Parts: sequence; C-alpha cells; structure tokens
Amino acid sequence: MPDFKNRVLTFFLIAIMFVFILLSLMVGSLVHSTVKEKRLQHYKSELMLLSLAAQDQNQHVLEAQMKQVAGNIEGKVRYYAKDGKLLLQYGKRKESEQAPLKIASIKHDSLTMTKEGANNLYTLPIEQNQSVGFMQLVIPEKVANQSERWIWLLLSFGFLVTLVIVLIVSIRVLNRIIKPVEEATTTAKELARGNFKARTYEYKGDVGELNYSLNVLARNLAKMTKSYASEQDRLKTLIENMGSGVILIDKNGSITIVNRAFKELFKEHTESWAGHLFHEVFPHKEIIDLVEDTFLMETNIRKQVVLPIHIERKHFDVSSAPVLNNLGKLRGIVLVFHDITELKKLEQIRKDFVANVSHELKTPVTSLKGFAETLLDGAADQPDIRDKFLTIMWKESERLQLLIQDLLDLSKAEQGYALELQEVSLATIVEEVLLILEPKAEEKGIALKFAVEGATTVEGDGQRLKQVFINLINNALNYTPAGGRVLIRLKESAEKVTFSVSDTGIGIKKEEISRIFERFYRVDKGRSRNSGGTGLGLAIVKHLVEAHHGRIHVKSKVGEGSTFTLVFRKKFTNN
Repeated sequence: MPDFKNRVLTFFLIAIMFVFILLSLMVGSLVHSTVKEKRLQHYKSELMLLSLAAQDQNQHVLEAQMKQVAGNIEGKVRYYAKDGKLLLQYGKRKESEQAPLKIASIKHDSLTMTKEGANNLYTLPIEQNQSVGFMQLVIPEKVANQSERWIWLLLSFGFLVTLVIVLIVSIRVLNRIIKPVEEATTTAKELARGNFKARTYEYKGDVGELNYSLNVLARNLAKMTKSYASEQDRLKTLIENMGSGVILIDKNGSITIVNRAFKELFKEHTESWAGHLFHEVFPHKEIIDLVEDTFLMETNIRKQVVLPIHIERKHFDVSSAPVLNNLGKLRGIVLVFHDITELKKLEQIRKDFVANVSHELKTPVTSLKGFAETLLDGAADQPDIRDKFLTIMWKESERLQLLIQDLLDLSKAEQGYALELQEVSLATIVEEVLLILEPKAEEKGIALKFAVEGATTVEGDGQRLKQVFINLINNALNYTPAGGRVLIRLKESAEKVTFSVSDTGIGIKKEEISRIFERFYRVDKGRSRNSGGTGLGLAIVKHLVEAHHGRIHVKSKVGEGSTFTLVFRKKFTNN
C-alpha cells in the first residue's frame, strides 16, 4: 500500500509541477513583456525630458539633468548632433572614449533600442530649430534587467511557497482519502491470511463505506469460519471415534482422511497416508478392486473379505460408497471397515455347539431307542436281558438328563442371571461336596484330602459355589487313576480367600490349557464320556467364577497332574 500512496503522491506532484511550469511560462512571458514596456516608457519619458531641456538651449539645465539621469540609470546619457557627432556625455566613461552615433539604424519618429557590447542603447530623435539631434541613454544590460530579475525572484518565491502549500494540502487531502484505503487493504490482507478478527476504523462519508463494508464482510467470514470449523470438529470427532475403520478417498484416488479405528484395526502407521494414492499404501488387492469398481460404477458396494493382518487373519465387512456433490458429480468415495472376526468366531462356536449338542444328544437317544426296540422285539420276556437293558437305559436317561441340566445351567450363566448373595463359608460348602464325592473316591482308591487355613467366609451364592466345587473335584477324581491323590485347600489372605484342587492325574498339555473352558471340549474324550461327563462342566465353572468377580488359574503337567486355583474376594464388589 505504501507503493500505491507513493505513486499517487508522485502523480500529483508531477501534475502540480507541470501546472506550475505552465503558469510560470505564461506569467513569465507576461511579466517580461509588461516590464519591458514599462521600462521603455520610462526611458522614453526620461529622454523626452532631456529633449525638452535641449530644445530650451539652456546648457546648465541640460547638463544638470543629464548628470541626474545618468546617475538614476547607473549608465550614461549622450547628446548627439544631427550628423551623429557627440556633443555631451554624462556618466561613467573613459576620457578617450569616442562613441559616434550610427544614424542609419535609428528610427526618426520613435524610441530605438540597439546593443553596444554589454550595454543597451536607447535613442530618441529631437527637433531643435528645425534641425534634428539625438538623445541617447546607455544602460548596462544587467542594470536594465535588474528590476525584472527582482520581479522574477519575488514570483519564484511566491510560486515556491504556493507549491509547498499546495503540496501540504494535497498530501493531507490524499492522506484522508488514502488512509482508509490503506487500512482497508491491510485488513483485507489479514482476512486473506485467515485472521478473521481483523477490523478497520469506520470513517465518515463515502470513504468510510468501504471500511464499513469490509468490517461487515470480516464479521460474516468470522461467523462462517467458526461455523465451518465447528462442523469440521464435529465431523472429525465423529469419524475419529467411530468403532469402524473409515477411509475417505478423493476423486483422484488420493487419501484425505484415515480415522483412528482403521489404524487400530490394521495396525498401520497411517499418519503419512494423507495425499498418497490409495493403491500405493494399502496393499490388499481385494480392497483395491473394490475401490476401482466403486469409481467405475458410482454405486454402493458391500463385500466380506478375509485379510492377513500381521500374523492374524481377520474378517471384514467392507462398505464402499461414492460421495456425490449437489450436481450428482463424483467427488470421491468412502470406505467403512467393520471387523466381524469375533462374529465369525461366535458363528463358528454356535455351529460347533449345535453339532456337539446334536452329537451328545444323539448317543444316549440312539442307545435308548436301540434297547427299547430290542425289548419290544421279544427280549422283554427274558428277565436277565431285560434287567440289563433297563439298567443301561436308566443310565443313558440319567446321562441325558445331566446333559440337559448342564445346558440349562450354562445358558443361565452366560445370560448373567442374578446371584443370591449372602455370607457363606467355603469350608462348609467343600465339606458338603466331599460327603457327596467321597464314595466315588473310595471306589476308585483315591486319597481325598482337605486342608483349611483361616476364616473362609465370603459374600456369594452358596448353591452356585457348591456347583463349582462339585465340578472341579469331580473332574479331579475322573482324571486321576486308582491309587492317586486329590488335595483340596482353602486359604485366607487379607481381602481374599483362595480355593485350590490338586490331583495326580493324567495332566493337561500346555497348548490345551487355554481351551479346556470351551463348551464340549474334553482333554480325554473317552475317559470323560465313560465317567458320565458332558464336556460342559468347566465352561459352567468359568462363568460362575466370573459372575462372582473371581479369578481362575490352571497349572498342569502331563503325567504329573493339575491344579485349579480360584480366588474370591471376601466382599462382593462390582469392580
């Protein structure tokens, strides 16, 4: 803006100087002609007075006047005869100086001006006794022009003062005009840089209209920007906090947005992805093909894919949709990734569960059907065979009932039913369980030991805890060979009570420990089925322990035995 101001000032200065030069030339010409005319009139008047004195033929008067005039004009006065002979001369001159008059160059009826070196000669003819003479003034040129120079000096000074005044006034006027424009320009630049808080002073009059309009524009821009920023923040927050991975791709195929969920799903460093082409940074061909199909068809596409993520394989439900503007033109596409790996696992678990339940139910039902058909075919008439078959059918029905009961218990446990909380003694519950299972231990020749340290009272559901202990101790007896040992311990600590059951059974392989709590999973399928197990006991145990906010831990070594440890808080808390 200073450049604009300087250009305007320079233009005005040149214009004013041009006008003043024109005025100076015009005034100078007028002054020169006027001064010259006045000077000639003055010299003519002096010469006419001298001519009158010469006509009176009074030598003394003439000489006195010539001397006076010579002093006044700071030059010389000469009196010539009609033949051009110098009769008298007064003024500054050398004694030997001769100045003959050139009569041919003189006009006989008016004042004549000629040059003699650095002097101006003004000659006027005079008549005396019907004869003609000449009276002449010899004035140095610098003296003749002295008055004109003074006038020029005064005029120059006047012009200079006027020029200064005009410049000062012009600068002040220009400042009043340019200053609002400068401020408006500065404010506009700040607005262009994104500083929408910039404002300018609102001047009065027409000049202030620009500043007022600019301030209105700035306020509107600030509101629009604030609204836009708020919308962007909300959109960014929404996208960043979505549980699904989101990628936004522009119409050129370059990535513009990658949210946090995508980074976590794919375990990728996506900070540098923005601005890169999608196929350059995302190496999965299935997704690249999906993006290309969306660009080509400009329609929503949904697809389920399995992608390798480091050492895992994850299932994704991918939705690809075009982003269109108000005119229906493609601006880009948005990809949404839903991780359905857990859903696929649950679906597989459901399928396995249905298959296992079907298998577990099929065995006793088939057995019951077979024995029933045999009895109907005539075996009922043979007492020994009939009693044997009925005993087997009773055992199979009991097994079927146990399986159905375990399924119901597991379903309730998974649904999170309410516990009937009260203070219970774990030692008392264990003793009740031992009364039930001691005959089985004696039958197998297994030593069943129980040790208690400290108070074992906790807040919990007594019936559910009893179910947990029955399953764990019964499992220990099932997987411990004859002559083995099963040890149950209860130990109190500051805020917890620890229950453990250790056996000297067959043990569990390390890679199987993480799976023993799955439904229908058996370490030794034959042994478990022969002992009447359903394969659901440990799954029920896990859910019931977690319902009490307890922890379960397993240590085992093949051929040496296993230890199941449960930790319960004395006070039931929701933490």
